[in-house]
Amino acid sequence: MQFMLILMLVFAVLVATFALQNAYPVTIYFLKWQFEASFALVILLSLLIGAVAVGSLGLVHQATERLKALNQSRGKGERNEEAGDIPTGKPEEIGAVGADTKENAAGGVDDSAQEVEG
Repeated sequence: MQFMLILMLVFAVLVATFALQNAYPVTIYFLKWQFEASFALVILLSLLIGAVAVGSLGLVHQATERLKALNQSRGKGERNEEAGDIPTGKPEEIGAVGADTKENAAGGVDDSAQEVEG
């Protein structure tokens, strides 16, 4: 972050130096209008317009990415509600899901199965 700030400051100093060394008046023609302005002012104004345009495009991109993330998180919540009985969380919180199968594999007897049968 600091590197980017330093890089932007160096670029700004270079642009300002270039603009001040080229401060002679120029005639600007746009469609039917024409006016005279300092070349430095034209350069700085062009730089400002470009920065605003790039910043605006960046904000639009950021907003669309946030909306996508929001829609995905809302969709995930709806899918969890539809699943209903499916437990989510850590095995300790849900209960030992595979505990009785481990005992059966080790030769143990499942007490819950005997209660149902007996």
